[in-house]
Amino acid sequence: MASSRFLGGLFSLFALVMLSGCGEDQNQATPLQASASSTIGCKSGQPYQHTTLGYHLCFQSGWAVRDYTAEPGSGGAVSVVAFGPAAAMPTHVPASGSFTPPVEVRVVAGSKVDAEQSLVQGNQLGSTTVAGIPADRITVVDAAAASGTVIVVFEHQANTYELEEAPGGANDAAFNQVLSSFAFPGS
Repeated sequence: MASSRFLGGLFSLFALVMLSGCGEDQNQATPLQASASSTIGCKSGQPYQHTTLGYHLCFQSGWAVRDYTAEPGSGGAVSVVAFGPAAAMPTHVPASGSFTPPVEVRVVAGSKVDAEQSLVQGNQLGSTTVAGIPADRITVVDAAAASGTVIVVFEHQANTYELEEAPGGANDAAFNQVLSSFAFPGS
């Protein structure tokens, strides 16, 4: 009896190992990983480092972080990480698409010019700097629901970074904390 349990367990383990490799394209890039980090020094707030893209930042104390990269609403982005009060951060993006996180870092592959074309039209454009990189600061004025949204856009290593604050201005301090602390290794 014990040997049949052992063989059954061994077979289950073997099947699990075999199935875990099925369906994976060996040429695909490693999925992007996001994690909290304790190696980043924050004067205030909580540290965060994206383990694949390498950027790090500080975000508001008491807030939660969610990686929505694999969610259907990510729109093909390389990475989508949101920050906000835990109660306002669903585990998965709602199917209705009505979720707007208080602060979001979205990374898309390609040039800033390509990503920015639709963001700039009809909106207020300014300039700023993030991690020592010149960036455009776009304030949405042309859409009722999104009016007041702030999006800071810059390019780094063939990716476009969009740091976004939800409309309403209630998260200005938290958004500014993310902007001022955002950095790449060695910057």
